[in-house]
Amino acid sequence: MNRADLQDSVSAAILPVLEAIGYDLVETRLVVSHGRRTLRVFIYKPGGVNVGDCAAASRAISGVLDESDLFKGRYFLEVSSPGAERPLRSREDFVRFSGRKARIKVRTADGALKTIDGRIGALEDETLGFELEDGTHIAVVFEHIAKANLRL
Repeated sequence: MNRADLQDSVSAAILPVLEAIGYDLVETRLVVSHGRRTLRVFIYKPGGVNVGDCAAASRAISGVLDESDLFKGRYFLEVSSPGAERPLRSREDFVRFSGRKARIKVRTADGALKTIDGRIGALEDETLGFELEDGTHIAVVFEHIAKANLRL
């Protein structure tokens, strides 16, 4: 199983457990550095994530992963908040953070990426409203968003 497939399988296995204890799964990343495999799990809850939340999620995730037998051999588990400039991936993320500052990378018609800074507006059907830093309002086709992060 390749890394992307393993990350998808891990996400599918731990998502129900995290939701049951009150957390959203933001992202999973499997990294290998100096022969050490580390699974990084980023969680979110309204009001923020603290150390106790990370510990509770880690205990719940460990049990599921041990039972699932997805990992062969030793690995390390890290659970944390996605941070203040967290990635935005789902439609729900854009709705949840409406009105907040963000940086989005939009794929243009020629396939290039254009970076836009501003505030997230309403998401209606397939279009995201976005207010540029100069106050101009634009509409961005949601499917054209290649990457997005909250900004401070």
